[in-house]
Amino acid sequence: MTMVATRLGEARQFGAHAPEIEERLALLAEASRVLADASLEPPAVMERLCGLVVPLLGAACALRLLTEDGLWLRTVASASAVPESRARFQALLSQRVRADEGVAEEVLGTGEAQGVEAVLVLPLRARGRALGTLTVWRDAPEASSFDPGEQLLLQELADRAAMALDVARAYAAERQARQAAEVAAGRLARLQHVTAELSEALTAARVAEVVLEQGLAVADAKAGGLWLVEPDATSALLLRCAGCTPDAAERLRRLPLTGDAPGTRCLRELRPVWLEAEDALAAGGDERPASSSACLPLVVDGRALGALVFTFGLPHGFDDDERAFLQLVAHHAAQALARARLLEREQRARAALREAHQTLEAIIQASPAAIMLLDPDGTVRLWNPAAERMLGWTADEVLGKVLPVVPPEHWEAFRQSLERATRGTVLDGAPLLGRRRDGSAVQVAVWTGRVHPASGPPQCLSVMVDITERQRGEAAQRFLAEAGGVLAGCLEEEETLERVAHLAVPAYAETCGVFLEDESGGVRCVATAGEGSDAEVPPPGLAVVSRVIQSGRPETRSGLSEGDPTCARAGGTCAYLCVPLRVRGHTLGALTFVTSRRAYDAQDLALAQELARRAALALDNASLYRDARHAIRLREEFLSIASHELKTPISALQLQVQSLLAGLARSGAQFDPERLKRGLERVDRQVKRQTLLVNDLLDVSRLSAGKLELVRVPLELGALVREVAERFEPEYARSGTPLELSLAPEARGQWDRLRLDQVITNLLSNALKYGRGNPVRVELEVTESKALLRVKDGGIGIATEHLPRLFHRFERAVSERNYGGFGLGLWIARQIIEAMGGHIEVESVLGEGSTFNVELPRG
Repeated sequence: MTMVATRLGEARQFGAHAPEIEERLALLAEASRVLADASLEPPAVMERLCGLVVPLLGAACALRLLTEDGLWLRTVASASAVPESRARFQALLSQRVRADEGVAEEVLGTGEAQGVEAVLVLPLRARGRALGTLTVWRDAPEASSFDPGEQLLLQELADRAAMALDVARAYAAERQARQAAEVAAGRLARLQHVTAELSEALTAARVAEVVLEQGLAVADAKAGGLWLVEPDATSALLLRCAGCTPDAAERLRRLPLTGDAPGTRCLRELRPVWLEAEDALAAGGDERPASSSACLPLVVDGRALGALVFTFGLPHGFDDDERAFLQLVAHHAAQALARARLLEREQRARAALREAHQTLEAIIQASPAAIMLLDPDGTVRLWNPAAERMLGWTADEVLGKVLPVVPPEHWEAFRQSLERATRGTVLDGAPLLGRRRDGSAVQVAVWTGRVHPASGPPQCLSVMVDITERQRGEAAQRFLAEAGGVLAGCLEEEETLERVAHLAVPAYAETCGVFLEDESGGVRCVATAGEGSDAEVPPPGLAVVSRVIQSGRPETRSGLSEGDPTCARAGGTCAYLCVPLRVRGHTLGALTFVTSRRAYDAQDLALAQELARRAALALDNASLYRDARHAIRLREEFLSIASHELKTPISALQLQVQSLLAGLARSGAQFDPERLKRGLERVDRQVKRQTLLVNDLLDVSRLSAGKLELVRVPLELGALVREVAERFEPEYARSGTPLELSLAPEARGQWDRLRLDQVITNLLSNALKYGRGNPVRVELEVTESKALLRVKDGGIGIATEHLPRLFHRFERAVSERNYGGFGLGLWIARQIIEAMGGHIEVESVLGEGSTFNVELPRG
């Protein structure tokens, strides 16, 4: 009331009339009621104030408040008397106004209203502090639009509104503080819950699960993810995400630690990155992120373990309390991750230690060597299963007792070796003749070294290996080496067979037999040695030997005779080995070992197979030596035949020339021309024969050196056959041998003309030579891909046993004395045909003639 009276006095002083004063006092009273009835929310107070001013005191008004930095005035409420201009008016007032310039500076600095034409700007002040300005507009500008009374009234309204606004702000600040306290209490409770959950998390995956499931609720975030830095420190791998789509999770699975992405920056700089606007979050840069995000590094001892990211669905500002809270969540998450890693490492170390102990125990238990742990006095502390298998004593029988393996006569030397081992000397493979539980001897090699237990005096670790089989193997190697020397010293087949039979007797067998396969496919014993060697067929008999030769696989029987050992020679239940003699993929025969004194085992079989391999190689060498000598004999025979064959036409040619010269000398100019013609024809035939023989020898030289060259040209084979046949017509006519041709009309291909001429000539020459004057028929057929030439005679024919070697070099099926020649023509023909990709074969019956079939590809 005092303030109202004061304002009334001021109004009377400035000349206000009584009715107006009452009206304005009523307005102030109404304003007090309205502002009192308004809520304590600042927006409501400001809207009510504008509603009081318009339209009673002005056409429009605007209420501007200072920003927090005090530099700007921001319009927070406005009113307009004309609805049509309200939108334009609000748009005009939406811009901020500088508080330190123009009228605003004067009003806020002096605290007094300022009028400019139809505009009045009044200060809003409360408790001596400027809050903003109230601006009122009139419709028509006048010199003094607002009289002093109106200014006083508007100032009173502004003061009351400033007071109400100050009360509302105080209320809002108190409520905000209360809410902040409640939020802080809630966050603390949730943080305690998260911390409790994290304290029980034992793995990194569980830590990520707790942080994301609980952290999203704590931070009131929409989605989140936790990345762990990989060991190579080049990228971070997504461990877990929540609130993300599978596609987004896949895109963000790997976060490179290079670039300028927020997650990369927070890991590189070890500080949080706060994204309060639409900043880029994804590493790729093209991913549209959420409106706001928090990227928090998980740091322990100055090293980044990973990154924790929370994203929010709407634009979100992070105040200091929230930032501190989120960093605290990240700190606890980092500590939990570090603990989980340490626990995982410890568990892995424990598991590795257990595995190492189990592996060591498994090695000891599974070791094929006998492992013993001994005190310096020889007391056994460890005894593995291999020691039990090798020596016969069980662990219960020897543990805590002196080692029973060493015989008494060797015990002192063994004890001294244990003493040397405890002093650090390593005994490397020392041989020892020990004994088994059953009293039998065993040759072992012993390795001994010192062991330092966790407590107590040093001990000795001894490893024993049974070297009985090794010594047996070394003996077998010596035997094979001696056998190799014996077999290498002989190249005669009979002597080699005898040496093979005697090699294994008596060291490995009582009886040894060598069996070979004959030409008819049967099996015969060619050499024996040992007891019962006078028997025609030593055991195990021809049936077993035949099976081994046919299958190429060895057969054994290890059963021993329980009665008279002589039953071995009679084929009783003796032990035997039968192994094939194989060389170059071919089985020559078989080698048998027989004994009634012991059982044959796998090592004996391997020895027998190796001996058989070397014996087969020696037999093959003997066979090759025999073949070489046979080849030398053939060469000598060929040289003899060649000299005879080459001399015969020369001698005939010389006699014919001498005869012609003698006749010419006797007759002078009256020499008979017909006689001269016949003589020259004989000379021509001998020259041709000589030429053919020389050409054959040259072809042999070329073919042996691999220098046969083909010149393929388009050729009509039928025409070539006719041409060769025409050359042979005089000879066929002289011998009275009919020559029949049956040729396909068109037989074209790519062939060497000269070489095919040589083949056809050879075939027609042989048919004439061996045909006995019977008809010779030449047939030529053509298919789409090849040509078939057939030369058939009705002559002497060829025996079946001679057919396989007919096309070999220097081979012939008839006597060279009766038919002559080198035995090279068919061999040369086969080489030429095969060089052209063809094939030649013969069909013959002795006394009925032969048919030579030539097959040539046309390409």
